[in-house]
Amino acid sequence: MVAACWLTWVNFSVALPRSQWQQAIWSPDIDIIEQMIFHYSLLPRLAISLLVGAGLGLVGVLFQQVLRNPLAEPTTLGVATGAQLGITVTTLWTIPGALATQFAALTGACIVGALVFGVAWGKRLSPVTLILAGLVVSLYCGAINQLLVIFHHDQLQSMFLWSTGTLTQTDWSGVQRLWPQLLGGVMLTLLLLRPMTLMGLDDGVARNLGLALSLARLAALSLAIVLSALLVNAVGIIGFIGLFAPLLAKMLGARRLLARLMLAPLIGALILWLSDQIILWLTRVWMEVSTGSVTALIGA
Repeated sequence: MVAACWLTWVNFSVALPRSQWQQAIWSPDIDIIEQMIFHYSLLPRLAISLLVGAGLGLVGVLFQQVLRNPLAEPTTLGVATGAQLGITVTTLWTIPGALATQFAALTGACIVGALVFGVAWGKRLSPVTLILAGLVVSLYCGAINQLLVIFHHDQLQSMFLWSTGTLTQTDWSGVQRLWPQLLGGVMLTLLLLRPMTLMGLDDGVARNLGLALSLARLAALSLAIVLSALLVNAVGIIGFIGLFAPLLAKMLGARRLLARLMLAPLIGALILWLSDQIILWLTRVWMEVSTGSVTALIGA
């Protein structure tokens, strides 16, 4: 956290003299380009990094708890690549509007989720079957997406950086769309707290305690899929955080599900905040790189 705060201070100080910060935050002068960049780019970028990092940490806990697999993350079920494919198709059709791309991401994620659930339903949504089915479907979606990019390079040129994860913002609209969606996801997660706690037990024990296991898994996974699609729509695909944040939360002593649900989003927000501030510094002294690339390197 100290490193993230220090880097943020340095990056903000370079972008705008500290004496102008208060004015730039509350009422930026439209004639001073540095204040406009500070207010409409740097501040929303900081906010979106915290929101997306927290969302990835939350989704990671959901997947790992439901699948009982510490390696499960938002990309395990192919949801991220499904959402990306949906947005790619929408871009090709040049359908305007943020709601159109959001709907496309949700549609792609839900179709992939339905395919994976359909394959695993005969096995009572077994965690192992879900993971294997998700990996296979993810490979197919990724291949189709790459083919579309190759054959429609001119139309999808802007997708290259976005597809690897970028937090670049030009206004507050992304933050304003995402925070109520994540808040709703948190509320639904709390409603599913008891069923998900029982899901951490053996299947037979959970059923004996009165849990409709398949239905509970379907509800929790559906929530995780929708949240993943919303995050992909906001910033593209960012890996590692959904995997590492829940594991680090458990290593720090958060053994109970509720504790992990509180700690993992904080860890995810901190990781993405630090990663993005490193990127801003690198962009100034070297070259621009995508946020997803940096988080992947940190994970490696």
